[in-house]
Amino acid sequence: MRTGIALAGAMLALALPAASSAQPTARVACSRDVPATIGGAHKCLGPGEYCATRYERQYERYGFICSTRYRPPRLRRK
Repeated sequence: MRTGIALAGAMLALALPAASSAQPTARVACSRDVPATIGGAHKCLGPGEYCATRYERQYERYGFICSTRYRPPRLRRK
């Protein structure tokens, strides 16, 4: 009987996340640029910055276009 209770307690302890192991994530403040999340990562968007054409729809959400007029492609405002 005791082993069943101990086993249930151990399983419960594994299922609950430990509060001390959670690390805070620091966000970098964008001074002049637009803060954005592109491809799951925090980015500071501004005109002339490098961009990836595969994230074109995400850039449009923040008011930018990934212009292929340049090599490599660069951001410009809509």
